[in-house]
Amino acid sequence: MKKFFSEVLRKFAVSIVSTILFALVFFFLLGGIFASFLESPKPEIRKSSFLVLDLTMNLTERPGGLTFEDVAEQALTDEVRPMQAHLLEVLDALRKAKTDRRISGILVKGSFQPQDYGCGYSTVREMIEGMEDFKGSGKPVIGFCHSPSQLDYLVFAACDELYMDPSGTLLLNGLASGDLFLGDTLKKYGVGVQVIRTGRYKGAVEPFTSNAYSPENREQIKRLLDVRWADYLGFIAQRRDLSVDELNTTLATNFLFESEDAMENGLIDKILTHDQFIDLIIEKGALNEDDNWYEEVALIDYLDRPQPGESLQGPEGHFRNPEIAVIYVEGVIVDGWADDGSMVGGGEIVSRIRSAWNDENCRAIVLRVNSPGGSVSGSDAILQEISRARKEGLPVVVSMGAVAASGGYWIATDCDLLLAHKQTITGSIGVFGLLPNLQGLGARFGASFDSVKTHPSADLLGVSRPKTQQEMKVLQTHVESLYGKFVDLVANGRGLTPEVVHKHAEGRVWMGEDAQEIGLVQELGGLYDAIDRAAELAELGDDFEVIEIPEVSNPMDEFTEMLDAEAKSHTSSRISALQVLAGASGLKGAESVIRALDNPRRTYSWLSWYRGSFGFQP
Repeated sequence: MKKFFSEVLRKFAVSIVSTILFALVFFFLLGGIFASFLESPKPEIRKSSFLVLDLTMNLTERPGGLTFEDVAEQALTDEVRPMQAHLLEVLDALRKAKTDRRISGILVKGSFQPQDYGCGYSTVREMIEGMEDFKGSGKPVIGFCHSPSQLDYLVFAACDELYMDPSGTLLLNGLASGDLFLGDTLKKYGVGVQVIRTGRYKGAVEPFTSNAYSPENREQIKRLLDVRWADYLGFIAQRRDLSVDELNTTLATNFLFESEDAMENGLIDKILTHDQFIDLIIEKGALNEDDNWYEEVALIDYLDRPQPGESLQGPEGHFRNPEIAVIYVEGVIVDGWADDGSMVGGGEIVSRIRSAWNDENCRAIVLRVNSPGGSVSGSDAILQEISRARKEGLPVVVSMGAVAASGGYWIATDCDLLLAHKQTITGSIGVFGLLPNLQGLGARFGASFDSVKTHPSADLLGVSRPKTQQEMKVLQTHVESLYGKFVDLVANGRGLTPEVVHKHAEGRVWMGEDAQEIGLVQELGGLYDAIDRAAELAELGDDFEVIEIPEVSNPMDEFTEMLDAEAKSHTSSRISALQVLAGASGLKGAESVIRALDNPRRTYSWLSWYRGSFGFQP
């Protein structure tokens, strides 16, 4: 018997070792395939080439790049995901093209593919500012569109020459913002939801308690949409040499334009078929005789991205030269180490800020925020690390992207300088708590909860029962205390009195230009402006480089991380009761929102109704 067990154990050990060796060989072979795929040289840029700015991408704030998952999906399904490009690398490419003698102009085509918090309005506006700076070179920016979305047309309207396909259409039907309301659904399923909050305008809880927006929430959303639409129409009218009033009057009765109508109303310059447009570009640039096409370079090939295995940082992640670290916070703020463009963990951002101020070559930090907020604890952890960086002598400049509201504004309260774009959505100074319980749901199916506890409120944060009136009173006091802390942080950071801050708080949301007027934002400006101001504060002159954290990812980097089990060990595994219900009910539209409700104290500062490209994705 002893010999039998020894033989079984021996064979088992051999099987385990063989499996491990096979897995390692498989991964290294796969890695070699990806390496050969990625190491293909960039195409040569020939004289008189057009830089092709294809909008068929997700324009984000944080660097993304091509992931291991993207390449695997492409290999298995032949489906190619839209390119992900981030704002700073696109601006750098446009600035480089301005003085590049090989580039004769820019060709704009395609249609944005927004995902998560990408393609935000102010982010697109900053890209357009880069295009208009390029025009200072005297080189043309030429657009060719078929049926652009309203957000696409914002870019096309900035072109020097705009052509449309004969079969194309242009829809300019206004902006809208919608949300999914689960109040009646949760009641139907027997899920109780108790709420604690501060501020008349803090409408983040409404999707879980109601079936429509409250008057206050509707009021502020309408204000944001009106301001944005006015900016949109004003921009188009100015670039297309039209009257704002006449354009608005036209759109009130006619908002769908076929190509002939678009040209008649001055929205495009001329109608051309695709082959006619190609001939036009060849005339303006140069003919590539190899394929009877115009000389071109795609944006993805013109970007200055690190090659696989190459890092812009030195050994062990240390900076090489005097640097400004641009640290990105994009997505809903949660606890932990997530960072995927949809959610970002407070712990992850803390570690990045710490790595920056702890390096002697890092001289300043620019915190670029594109977040509607989220967990109070995650947001406060980031804020505390920012304060630490400033105590260590590093200037910190906060640059607000498309949205920096609630927790996204919380983390901006302690900085040397706060900049926002005039179309940044910010403010929403308020706190709420959401406390679901499944007692009614369980009773419907004959299930019940029971517990043994040392104190009546020991199971306070569980989902087995509704909270008592006394417990709700205690929790409300806690939320009000957090709100008071938030108001004080803003008051101290912006040099205002708590009374003035409270007047502009109560969860109310503001556009960047309004926020500056009432003192919540110090200056209006973009990412380049923030970097320049950080250099001034650090007294760097022109002798500095910019390091982005995170860097652009590539499949080989992710492949290496896959072999490091610890790299993924910090991901939060908490699943809320509401998330389970949303998944079981097929409410996938709500699942991503509910997934972010992971704060251990159930307290949030979050603008839940905000979506990327606010107003352009109803």
